[in-house]
Amino acid sequence: MISLDEMRTMPEFARLRRAVIVAAVIWLAVIAASVFSLSLMSENERRLSDSERILNAATTIKSYPQRGAVSGAEPLTAVSAIIDKAGLQSKVSQLSSSPTGLVLQANRLYPGELGTLVDEMQKNRLNINTAEIRVLSSQRDGRLLNVSITIEGERE
Repeated sequence: MISLDEMRTMPEFARLRRAVIVAAVIWLAVIAASVFSLSLMSENERRLSDSERILNAATTIKSYPQRGAVSGAEPLTAVSAIIDKAGLQSKVSQLSSSPTGLVLQANRLYPGELGTLVDEMQKNRLNINTAEIRVLSSQRDGRLLNVSITIEGERE
């Protein structure tokens, strides 16, 4: 049997030792690279989840209607007072709040009544965002108007 000292002096043992050391270094390098890549992957997943939460929050915020500071009276109060002053209570079919502003629907208005309504809104610093006006022809009453208006207070 060969002793350990004799085995160490053999050239094949030196080559075997180098091969084992090279293999060990390669294995350590692979393990280190794997650990590093797993660390990077988990960090990227965390960043991606954070980015997703931020984008979801931004989308939610952007979906809300834009509102600025409103000056003057509250639009609902001002429009109610204008309707009472103009005597149009019987012609108003809807007065409600919506995400885009205050919605006023009035039926069978005379053109002069609509002009008075618009003038009073301007005097009370109310803005008309949208207006839909339909003309009705009546032989007895002449031309009447059905109006749907979206209103908001004047922005500062």
